[in-house]
Amino acid sequence: MATPGDDIVEVIAERCVAAAADWSWFHEKLTPGQAQAWMLQHSIRNRLFSSVWRPAWMSRCPDQAIVRKTIGQMLEELVYDKGIEAAHTKILWEMGRTIGLTDEQLNNAQPVPKVDLYNNITENLCRNRHWIIGWLSTSLEEFVLTAYEGQTSMDYRKWQSDLGLTEKQVFFFSYHQIADMEHAGKKVWRPIRSHVTTDELAEDVLAGLDTALNAATLFYEGIKKLGDELDAAGATIPNAA
Repeated sequence: MATPGDDIVEVIAERCVAAAADWSWFHEKLTPGQAQAWMLQHSIRNRLFSSVWRPAWMSRCPDQAIVRKTIGQMLEELVYDKGIEAAHTKILWEMGRTIGLTDEQLNNAQPVPKVDLYNNITENLCRNRHWIIGWLSTSLEEFVLTAYEGQTSMDYRKWQSDLGLTEKQVFFFSYHQIADMEHAGKKVWRPIRSHVTTDELAEDVLAGLDTALNAATLFYEGIKKLGDELDAAGATIPNAA
């Protein structure tokens, strides 16, 4: 017998990929300013993912397998990933230094207005909407990075070709393109099917997803504007090959 959750993961995946086509920064040429803008703004949400947003929805998630997997992801982000014998935060900060940012800039970065909107929308979804919506809002971009057809500005090869960086210098991105496959996607999201048991919940989840995707659009618009400003101020990458 068909249930409301039978095809919801397919719908979620389709909406995520379709929305990503409108993410401005995501598809444009990388410049020093655009690279630094992404790093500064992502460094803020990188902390929020594991300290605020994921704990908020996990505290209401009844599926212990999902909770354990997400805690494992947070462990890799903040503490230790045995694959690289370091935390993901460590290699993120190394990437920031590579493109000319200091630890002080990364640690003290402030969100630009549209990224601030994204941050607040995401926190609201994680704290106040169904836990599935929170899970999607904190994993949808990881799915898009692995599912989108065509090269995006998150592809390590684009950081090499546009910015003149070496394979070693873009390790953060090349490693995450592998790690993200474990963090989101049709297979990872499959448990959603058994938790969406009513038409009303299916509608709510998809409505929440649309809000999260609109928030992601704001995030990339904010990065694009900041990147333009940094380029106009003469941003450079001192460690390019």
